[in-house]
Amino acid sequence: MVLDLCTGSGAIAISIKKYVDNVEITATDISNNALKVAIKNANLNNLEVKFIESNMFENINDRYDIIVSNPPYIEKEILRTLSKNVQYEPTLALDGGTDGLNFYREISKNSYKYLKKNGYLALEIGYNQKNSVIDILEKENRYKNIINIKDLSNNDRVIIGQVV
Repeated sequence: MVLDLCTGSGAIAISIKKYVDNVEITATDISNNALKVAIKNANLNNLEVKFIESNMFENINDRYDIIVSNPPYIEKEILRTLSKNVQYEPTLALDGGTDGLNFYREISKNSYKYLKKNGYLALEIGYNQKNSVIDILEKENRYKNIINIKDLSNNDRVIIGQVV
């Protein structure tokens, strides 16, 4: 079972469902409008994904093998400097707080409660957030085998940790 927090349009949840055999996906978002888009996208792909409106873990009761998230991670002060096409996105989908790390703190503090033994947490990050997100996970003392994965442009892009 996989949980996708902050699913937005559902791209990650839908991709996992499409390319991984026999997987159950639950995808959450605080925005009902985002969930409507995600449901539409899942339907267009003829895929079954369970969608839940939830503020982070608020309405989550199950335990998962993997939790994935591409949370809002842009620093509040940088939002207004983004290109015009990015600024069309809802602020809720972009604003990661003063330092861009608010959601990583929340997810790292709580995800172990929703992961099965030896489960994994995978977080998409901004190009400059590798060390900060790793520090957040390490300070929780609940994750081991923490690694970074680069994207095709060689930017740091994903942090993965395994729950202790």
